[in-house]
Amino acid sequence: MSKAFNYTRGILDTLFKPGAEFLKSQGGDKILLGEIIEMLAAPYDDLLHAWDKGDRPVVLFENGLVPQLFYAFDCAHLCLEVQPLIFSQSKTEVLHNFLALAEEAGLPSDICSTDRFFVGAALSGEYPANANYVTTTMPCDGTRTAYPILEKIFKKKMCYIESTNAYGDEAAKWFGKQIKSTLIPYLEEITGKRFDIDRFREVVEESNKAYELMLDIYDAYTMVPSPHRAALRQVPHVGYMTQAGSPRLTEFFKKMNADIKRIIDGNIKPKYEEKHRVLWAHVPPAYDLGLFGWMEKTFGATVAAITIMNPAITPIDTTNVDTMLEGYARQGLDLTMALLRISAEDMLNYMVDIYYRFKCDCIIMTQHVGCNNICGKVGVARYLCKKYDAPLLTIEMDYNDNRVTPSESLREQIEEFFTAVMK
Repeated sequence: MSKAFNYTRGILDTLFKPGAEFLKSQGGDKILLGEIIEMLAAPYDDLLHAWDKGDRPVVLFENGLVPQLFYAFDCAHLCLEVQPLIFSQSKTEVLHNFLALAEEAGLPSDICSTDRFFVGAALSGEYPANANYVTTTMPCDGTRTAYPILEKIFKKKMCYIESTNAYGDEAAKWFGKQIKSTLIPYLEEITGKRFDIDRFREVVEESNKAYELMLDIYDAYTMVPSPHRAALRQVPHVGYMTQAGSPRLTEFFKKMNADIKRIIDGNIKPKYEEKHRVLWAHVPPAYDLGLFGWMEKTFGATVAAITIMNPAITPIDTTNVDTMLEGYARQGLDLTMALLRISAEDMLNYMVDIYYRFKCDCIIMTQHVGCNNICGKVGVARYLCKKYDAPLLTIEMDYNDNRVTPSESLREQIEEFFTAVMK
């Protein structure tokens, strides 16, 4: 067996697949949880199948892109930005080793742990030299540092797409042109296929269906009490980020909506009293999956929304190739960390809008130590929260690396906030 993706394969075979099968066998509410794990595992399964057979190009991409174009070219793909998250949950020692390898190779420890993970994974052989790598120039120095290093490690040309620091219609049009002039020719080269506008439109139309269903899910989460527990808040966003354009994702979102309807129509109440609704600003800790459930059970505090996982994206206009690429570019600009490239004022106003829309009564804002963008905005956030009389807790942590702020310390800070400030 090739050394490439061995740890990823182990996580899939020993945790994802048996975990999904076990939960589905329990019946009741556990069926949806099992289907969630299956959905999240699907891109990894596709990737490993293509890698083993060698019948399709494998594309590893990160930041500022969504997967519709990769589906249109029939590439097996994986969004690298989500890769460290599954390691922080299940292979902590391996994650620590990857970070150490990157630092020993000269990458500064204050570079984002996500980017250090990529470099360490490449040095260890987890990522293969003969895969295809695609990235953009946003949103931070960590991304712009890691990929040239990967290029030197693998001695392989990578696809760099110039992105924009601006926002709005003109920015989306400009970024769409960069994708047209850079990414499409690259995919044509590695697949040996010409760009097929009809196939791209078919994939985009499928992603638009998923988008509408995702919007319905998030609209339901504005209800008090929320029909789903906070542990599910990240699921729609991660699903779209990794599988937009796949009929599999559309069908899964239909199941999530059906479950919400079942809860609402049956007037099924949560197992805890919802006393507080929390806006989680920036990234939650990947290494503590039980945190949100603990907050609900202990303080009646549900995380109603997560700023970087709330859909700011819009459907894609399928009129012609330019409108499709503009819409595709806009979705990439709106996903995850890409939102951090906008001004502090715009980002914090976006946070306030979500705060009121989801009927929150407090904010927990994390300062991911590798993210200078968010750390620089905390002072302005404090001023803004005072202006709107919104209680704010700020927590410094690394969302991948549990050694920076261990779960015990994280929970102690949250406990003090709810017992002293939100009492």
